Amino acid sequence: MPDFLNVYRMIFHLKALMQRRKAELSKSNLPSDGSRPGEASPSFRDTGGRTSRVAESFLPDFCTLSSALTLVISSELLAFVLTLADFSSDSGFWSDLGLRSLFIVWIALTSGVILCTVRPWLVRFDALWSGVATFSVIQAVTLLIASLAREGLLNPGHVTSFENFDGVYYLKILGVSGLVAAAWLRYLYIQSRWRLQIRAEGEARLDALQARMRPHFLFNSLNTIASLTRNDPKMAEELLLDLAELFRAVLKKEAKWVTLKDEVGLTCQYLNIERQRLGERLRIDWHLREAPEDALIPPLSIQPLVENAIYHGIEPSQSGGNVEIGGQLTKRRLVLIVKNTLPEAGARRSRQGTQVALANLRARLEACFPGEARLFTSVVDNCYQVRIVFPYLPKNHENPDRRR
Repeated sequence: MPDFLNVYRMIFHLKALMQRRKAELSKSNLPSDGSRPGEASPSFRDTGGRTSRVAESFLPDFCTLSSALTLVISSELLAFVLTLADFSSDSGFWSDLGLRSLFIVWIALTSGVILCTVRPWLVRFDALWSGVATFSVIQAVTLLIASLAREGLLNPGHVTSFENFDGVYYLKILGVSGLVAAAWLRYLYIQSRWRLQIRAEGEARLDALQARMRPHFLFNSLNTIASLTRNDPKMAEELLLDLAELFRAVLKKEAKWVTLKDEVGLTCQYLNIERQRLGERLRIDWHLREAPEDALIPPLSIQPLVENAIYHGIEPSQSGGNVEIGGQLTKRRLVLIVKNTLPEAGARRSRQGTQVALANLRARLEACFPGEARLFTSVVDNCYQVRIVFPYLPKNHENPDRRR
């Protein structure tokens, strides 16, 4: 009981201790990744890459091949519908369809090229003004193509004069173009709002998943700290601060991402607590030289895997074991690997897992990288391995504030 009261007293004075430690770290040469002097701290690959933040808009990227293909297919469908609705020519259905298709595709692709060029400026405005600007571009292109088709370069045999001006022709074309453009922009806006809602719901689920931490880790940590309060109060204080940093990371909701360097530093703090409890039974190997330290990853991507490795692989074994943490950058994709030796068969049966931690991480990866992240597990040479693969995002990639 007195030991537990000492722990409670330390927690009560935690804020003052953390401020003092920050002041000490700022004056000392301790590494920033949470390792202690004499420990081999993980090293990273230096990329030096930078990307710019792209403003979010409900307008799609018109510069992609998929957007151009979508415009062509939509134009053909519109031409087919208009030809069916207004087929009264003696030239034949297919002839009318071909002329209308050519006319509408010209408008669609020309508008797409212009919108591709001016999109960096359009995304700076709010939804209303960017929609008005896009609508104006489409109408201007429609008027230009209609004029060229009737009285200009696309109809060289026609004599241009004011008397031949057909206002009904232009009003009809601009009316159809305006209705289609307005309906299309409305669809894009609603789709954008729907994506934002889905993202908000996904981030809410991500927050809930991120907030889960195994109770046994808290109990083990408090027991370890309690056992040190009399024999080594300085070490108990340091472990308590490491535990506070871990829970700060669990409860933190400001950012969607953390850098690989910060995640590794957090893992080092966790390992420092476990090392005091397991001693020489826990052996750690770092292989991160090929991994960029500025890579953005979901919070708590490595620490739960290391915790899993210790709980299922190191604790049950009488002789302990090794935990290897590695990473590399391959074709703009970041690969992170956590591997641990397996205990004896009898001890292994006593620690049958429920796969909750892996399902948690898999769900968070899917929320951050929809359809682009993978998590693989395997057993090779009496070692259990977890490998996660996802796109490489540098540090200054968009990191939205999730408190909004």
